[in-house]
Amino acid sequence: MIARLFLTNCIHPPILCNSLQVNNVFQKEVPSLKNTVENMLNFYSQIRKVYINEFTRRFQEKTFSPNELDILVFLSNNPSINTASQLCTCLNVSKALICRSVDNLSSKELLICRPDENDRRIQHLLLTPKASPIIDQIRCVCESMDKELLQGISPEEIAQMEDTMNRILERFVKKAKGE
Repeated sequence: MIARLFLTNCIHPPILCNSLQVNNVFQKEVPSLKNTVENMLNFYSQIRKVYINEFTRRFQEKTFSPNELDILVFLSNNPSINTASQLCTCLNVSKALICRSVDNLSSKELLICRPDENDRRIQHLLLTPKASPIIDQIRCVCESMDKELLQGISPEEIAQMEDTMNRILERFVKKAKGE
């Protein structure tokens, strides 16, 4: 659940300011940077680092990059979204990173590429049976970390956080579309 948010898209921490700003035109208080999107992104960046370190530690002997782990789980959860272009869009990473990760996963025999029946230029990425135990391990790590990190936080509080984040995301999507 939470782990997926933190395995991709490195976000650089913003410069934070704790002072209260005043708008001279309307003489209204503007919230300090404690309540801004940049601060939330900083929190996510810090959490992401913890997840990456934990995954690196737990999968050290298998030498997987965070992106390779993302691809394995993504393809497992979304078998119909299985081309490199689709992965670039859904995971928000470059084609070069997808290609490198797919090559590594293919060399580990966890992934195969199959040409599309109608268009030979399109390659479908399919998990091999050898990937199943690794995907199960990834899911176990995610569940374990979620349980540990969310302990003491009520389901209602988690639901509220998810609702708030979805509302913020919807606004970003609308802004990106020019609405």
